Amino acid sequence: MRALLPLLVLVGLGACSSSKPVTIATYQPAPGANIVLRGPIAAAPGHELVTGDLVLGPGAAIPKHYHHGEEFLYVIGGSVTVSRPGAPDAVLNAGDALRIPPGTVHWGSAGPSGARAVSSWVAVDGKPLREPASE
Repeated sequence: MRALLPLLVLVGLGACSSSKPVTIATYQPAPGANIVLRGPIAAAPGHELVTGDLVLGPGAAIPKHYHHGEEFLYVIGGSVTVSRPGAPDAVLNAGDALRIPPGTVHWGSAGPSGARAVSSWVAVDGKPLREPASE
């Protein structure tokens, strides 16, 4: 029996994985940037973390803007194109992520089926989260 134990463990682990897609019901917020978390960063006084659930309709435009701190964008559905001056457009699909450095002007648009993404910003105390940039 002792010699069979490793084999039984491997067979048991194999039974836990499945080739079937996993469907998980998810919260469906309103279109736009929905702030879901906001709080100070203890390791970085003068800064806070802001996390948003972004829901963009097909072809929705994201106007030119910048942030005083970093932005971390993770696409969980659909696609989005992010444009920055002097850089090639970044086309992000579900599962893709992008870090946008502080002060970087950027804009974009959702893909043909729209986009769902999680965005986290490092906000600087006393500064707006998002600043419009000239066209």
